[in-house]
Amino acid sequence: MQQERATPTMKDVAREVGVALRTVSKVFNHIPVGESYRLRVLEAAERLGYQVSSYARGMKASRTHTADLVLPGLVTPSFSQLAQKVCFALARRGYRMLLSVTGSDPTSGQACIRMAQQNQVDGVIAITCNPALEVGARVLFVSIDRYFSPLIPCVSSDNFGGGQLAAERLIALSRRGTSPSASTFGSTSPAVCQISTASSAAPTAWPARC
Repeated sequence: MQQERATPTMKDVAREVGVALRTVSKVFNHIPVGESYRLRVLEAAERLGYQVSSYARGMKASRTHTADLVLPGLVTPSFSQLAQKVCFALARRGYRMLLSVTGSDPTSGQACIRMAQQNQVDGVIAITCNPALEVGARVLFVSIDRYFSPLIPCVSSDNFGGGQLAAERLIALSRRGTSPSASTFGSTSPAVCQISTASSAAPTAWPARC
């Protein structure tokens, strides 16, 4: 039976080139060395199939360049779109994204936080409905649409301001004699459809045309 080939290490690269291990380490950590040494190390690494382990490098530096995104689910389009945007934003900064889904169980958010700590992620971004969620002081945590404490950053949408803008838009349309619809707002979301349906069903609730 053919023996499985071991994954090449930095020591293998150093042995292949005939240089000290610290020289190879300098090359992969972008510390200046002689150009001839740098080229020989890179060529040997490619020949052996050596790949730098970013995870191991991160553990050594107490950073894993990984963030955990905690969401209630992915079926709702807004959540799946948010996951994609966060993933792309992290990737542009050299980070990987873990994804945790809590579902309808409010207590599962705590389990997600524990799992994130076990994986030693650099931070957690979460939408959680658990008001009793405990976040350790050593966990970099950003909450979305839920305030926990002054020590935890919270990114929140201005729902009240959005409601005001929607009401002003509907009033303006009513004064012009236009029947508002979901397409008026460029959206077919359930919330917008409910607004337009309510406004059509009760036209007397809107001010009379001037």
